Amino acid sequence: MTCVTNLEFSLAPTFTAALWVICAAILAWVASNSRFAGKAAFVLTFVAMLWWLLTVVLDLASQGEACKIAWSLAAWPGITLLPIAWSFFLFDYTMNTGHHHSRYRLLLYIGLPCIVGLIALTNNQTHMLYSTDTRLVTQDSHEYVIFDHGPLFYAVASVLYIFVASALGVVIYAHFIAKKIIRPFLRVLFIITAAPLVANLAYVVWGFTFFGFDPTPFMFAVALIALSWLLLNNTMMDTATQGRKLLFYTMQDPVIIVDASGRLVGSNPAAKTLFKSNMLRHGQRLKSLGKFGPKLSALIETDVANHATPIRTKGRIFEPRVLPIESPIQNKRPLLGWSISLIDITDRENSAEALREALARAEAANTAKSQFLAMISHELRTPMTSVKGGLDLALHGAVGEINDPLRNLLTIAQRNSLRLLKLVDDVLDLQKIDLGTTTLDLQDLDADTFMSDIIEEYEAYAAETNIRLAYISDPINRQLRVDPDRLKQVVGNVISNAVKFSPEEGQVTCSTQLIGDHLRISVKDTGIGIPEGKEDQVFGRFHQVESSSLKAPGGSGLGMHIAKILIDRMGGAISYESTPGKGTTFHIDAPLVP
Repeated sequence: MTCVTNLEFSLAPTFTAALWVICAAILAWVASNSRFAGKAAFVLTFVAMLWWLLTVVLDLASQGEACKIAWSLAAWPGITLLPIAWSFFLFDYTMNTGHHHSRYRLLLYIGLPCIVGLIALTNNQTHMLYSTDTRLVTQDSHEYVIFDHGPLFYAVASVLYIFVASALGVVIYAHFIAKKIIRPFLRVLFIITAAPLVANLAYVVWGFTFFGFDPTPFMFAVALIALSWLLLNNTMMDTATQGRKLLFYTMQDPVIIVDASGRLVGSNPAAKTLFKSNMLRHGQRLKSLGKFGPKLSALIETDVANHATPIRTKGRIFEPRVLPIESPIQNKRPLLGWSISLIDITDRENSAEALREALARAEAANTAKSQFLAMISHELRTPMTSVKGGLDLALHGAVGEINDPLRNLLTIAQRNSLRLLKLVDDVLDLQKIDLGTTTLDLQDLDADTFMSDIIEEYEAYAAETNIRLAYISDPINRQLRVDPDRLKQVVGNVISNAVKFSPEEGQVTCSTQLIGDHLRISVKDTGIGIPEGKEDQVFGRFHQVESSSLKAPGGSGLGMHIAKILIDRMGGAISYESTPGKGTTFHIDAPLVP
């Protein structure tokens, strides 16, 4: 107990204690703030060194031969662990291995220090580490022990020298296989490893001491402090840093780095390949970089990097992307410089240009087709009108009496002329819609008058197919804000479809009701109905809902498509409700005058 309480801190133990505190602080810093290969072994090395250095402090501060020898013996677990952990650290750090927790390594970390610790604990009986000739001497008022080393001392030292020698061998091997950029650092690492070994040999062979003590722990402390500083400031073995460098040097897009004053400080191989002899030298201003220089300088000065226009050169197209490099110190000049990437968008631009040209050609072809169809349809309408007129006159006796067989033929011709004329009108309307030439003449229209006129007009059409057309509604007494001809076209198309799809002697019922600022015109038939989910076919272009009805639907498949477009453009809507086998009700919502 007196070896702990009876301590005198003169210059030597005070200096050593201060060194211990510095090393402990550095260990805490490294453990919490740094990441590198072999960190676990490095920390363990530091811990072993701190234990050895602590026993040196207590040895220097204690009084009497027994206490000094006791503290020297207590240092042996740390003395044993230190070179072992150091060797594994160098192996992990230089070879970038990940076997931090293998069984053999743990056995060496724990087994050898424990064995040597037991030998040290029984040294007073065996004298295997320090023999009986170990004695205390006084020189210049300083007391220190001269050790007479026993046989196990040299055996343990030889084993530890093997570890240190293997560590030096690993560093030498790494030096030869490493890139030139890291070799100076490995040479420093070799010196740091060899220095404690040289100090220990000087102590054992020539009796060299520091404060009358083995200089090895002091040399290890200085070496670990120096190495800690190198590790924290060296990025050559840092994975993230090396990954960023690899990305910078191997990426295909040119990258230029300039400082805050616009002078070149770095560039990747892609930039040098692009600019060749025109590439700036270190320290030259960015403005001197050919046709790129003024434009890139303007981007930096005006801070419009996100709106940069592509730059064309040597048959390639580049999109500049400028990123500021912010200073970690918030002073009057917050930027350290700029990183300028030239993204090659040649293929993308060529593809986009090809797509634009293809789209323009397609639009031109579509316009030509629409104009052609409009012209043909218009040219067909005039003779068809003449054909229809001639057939009407013939059927009404304008050319004299006709017999029944001829009348039947003329009736069929008249019916088909009407269908053909309706088809021509639909095609004309569709082409006008596609070309954007359809105009609406919105007027205020009396709703009651409109409904009466259209019912009266289609009653005869329904009667021809033995369908009764009924209109059920109270007086509306409101005005519609619509294009009269277009609304008549929409409602008439729905009524004619209802008549067409109703069975013979069936009924089509029209009704109206006010819904908000719209008049809903409902047309209900007693036909076969529409299956669920057929909206796209009902209102689609050139589509007709497939039906098993014996009554052929006929038509072009354009009527409802055009009706939906027209009512939508008038501010209304069209929809339907249907039950297969029972009939369908179409709802046309026409806008009212406010």
